[in-house]
Amino acid sequence: MQTDIPDPLDAPGSPAAPGTGGVSRSPFRSLPAAPAHPLTGHRYVVLDCETTGFEPERGDRMVSLALVTVVDGRVTDRWTSLLDPGRDTGPVHIHGITKAQSTTAPRFVEVLPAILDRLDGAVLVAHNVGFDLRFLVMELELAGAGPVPETSLDTLTLARRYLPELANHRLTTCVASLGLPHRAHRADSDAEVTAALLLELLDRAAADGHTDLDGLAEPSAEVLRRERRRRARCDAETPGLSRAHRGAHEVIAAWRDGVAAWRAALATLQEEGCPEAGRLWGWFGGTLTSPTAAFGRPRPEWAREALRTALNLLLADPETRRDDVAQPVTWLAALDQGAESPDHLLGLFPETAAAIAALPDCGRCWSCVTLGLCATGSAGAALVSHYGADPAWVDELSAALPLLRAAGDLAALGRAARYAGQGMERRGRVAEAMRLWQWAVDEGVRDPVVFNRLSLGHERLGEDRAALTVCERGLSHRRDEGARAVWETLTRRAERCRRRLAGLPVPTVPEPEAPDG
Repeated sequence: MQTDIPDPLDAPGSPAAPGTGGVSRSPFRSLPAAPAHPLTGHRYVVLDCETTGFEPERGDRMVSLALVTVVDGRVTDRWTSLLDPGRDTGPVHIHGITKAQSTTAPRFVEVLPAILDRLDGAVLVAHNVGFDLRFLVMELELAGAGPVPETSLDTLTLARRYLPELANHRLTTCVASLGLPHRAHRADSDAEVTAALLLELLDRAAADGHTDLDGLAEPSAEVLRRERRRRARCDAETPGLSRAHRGAHEVIAAWRDGVAAWRAALATLQEEGCPEAGRLWGWFGGTLTSPTAAFGRPRPEWAREALRTALNLLLADPETRRDDVAQPVTWLAALDQGAESPDHLLGLFPETAAAIAALPDCGRCWSCVTLGLCATGSAGAALVSHYGADPAWVDELSAALPLLRAAGDLAALGRAARYAGQGMERRGRVAEAMRLWQWAVDEGVRDPVVFNRLSLGHERLGEDRAALTVCERGLSHRRDEGARAVWETLTRRAERCRRRLAGLPVPTVPEPEAPDG
């Protein structure tokens, strides 16, 4: 394995040569050495691949693959190669790999020993690991090899949990927040920055009290089963379709004839009862929210119509999960970006927002693991994010709280109450903030910051019994993960209140306040 190769992020050029160790080390030049903790003791192999398309079950193949090995908090091995897929390379405009380049590269089976040697006994890591796992398993099956690593860890899922402040959790957004250089859609660069992101997320998980991978990683077999079920597709190659149904899929597959043709094709799929109609309406609506080569200028009203149609179809499907509605809701929120009033999001209340809130929890987002209340795909969460913690929006955000309560979205209600109350505090409206927080607690929110601020307010007023009641109520919702510093602050405050109520001395050591973010 070469170690003194040029850094591909530092110079222009084509993808790395087959079988080289040509993966960038730039991200790690920007990061301090990872602190030692039990989570760094595993051997992780970070995988990223570029592909001819999105469906390995229908013949798409890898065109490049990169593996970055991380042991004891540092990169110990880098491997990358172009691959010959035995067909065209698909979207060259995205990954930059031409047919001419791929035909000089090895087939997957030829580099199989190098791959298996690195994967053996490792925890497989990727950003949206289900995508890469599906392609890895398909290539291994075609090569007559296996098995894959038993355990998979998804940095996308961890980023949603431990970087909740980001507008989205695409790899580019996550690594930009860490100040890492990155060339998107290059397997070597993507794997390298994912490895750096992994170390940051593991540090945050360790700070939350994790000493092993329980609750962070999943069995690879379960990830694969879930992803394959979700990716079952109806398209132009599906047997038994009507001529109209097949023709509609052909229009969409070819990206031809512009917006009008797509709308007509999607309407046909909807009439034909195609199981893909909801997903494809959402995809179409998302592309209309910004300029695209296929459809030209943004068309916000058509985008709204398409996205609402997508949500209605998805919510009518009993197999729909929180993850399935997340993207349409995100795109609807994008239509409100910069607007004073989030009309597109408000239009989802009450029925659509309530239907989303009633979907089964994803079990993996920060809100799930910290509060036991899901925020993935939530219209309420998107609405709260529109206002944010800016005190200028205190009154408008406060006015939205009944909408969130009516939708049954307690995760969004807690976050909104947190932001609104903190804004009131900054404006000197402390008593009003405490009334709002008390109402939120009585309505069932579990946000630890709300319990912290409300109990702190009572303690400052000398109302120890009220402060203790709030602390104990909050601590009854404590889970093993997330917001550890706030829970510990509540624990210490409860003990102080108990001692004062019992007439016992209370230490005068200054109490460090937990962060309220």
